[in-house]
Amino acid sequence: MVEGLGGPDHVEILERWARGLQMLHVAHNIASERFNYWNRVTGISTAMLSAVVGTTLFASLSASGLIGVRVAAGASSLLTAALSAGQLVWNYPELASRHRAAAVRYATLRRQVERRLANRDQVTETDVDVTSTEWEEIEQSAPQLPIGVRRRAKKEISSIPLRG
Repeated sequence: MVEGLGGPDHVEILERWARGLQMLHVAHNIASERFNYWNRVTGISTAMLSAVVGTTLFASLSASGLIGVRVAAGASSLLTAALSAGQLVWNYPELASRHRAAAVRYATLRRQVERRLANRDQVTETDVDVTSTEWEEIEQSAPQLPIGVRRRAKKEISSIPLRG
């Protein structure tokens, strides 16, 4: 049953949403960190392989009789090209940035909900409506979270008490 001011249903809704917003905030931070990590891994791997390919090609030209060196140079060259193309396709820096922006927006909305919950007896249907509208706006621009990231975020926040 919904009451006027401070109706228990409004407070309960905001409490559930605060936990959901906390999970999304943490999950998007995890995703941002993960994509930054993979950007570094692919970038460093590509740079190292490029150096190896250049050195190997120089060595194979001076010792043209070594077929194994040529095969290794060719394989390294193909792997370097694949990693370089992957960096363009995967676009880890943009993904990391979009997840970071979503995390900030979810954190801001979560803090607003926690402030509303601090005055439980004054929570109204308008507070629920405003929160719902803001959440929908964030969801429209937020990138999709990988399932593993959601699981990890839920695990991380399961032991953290909700403020408010």
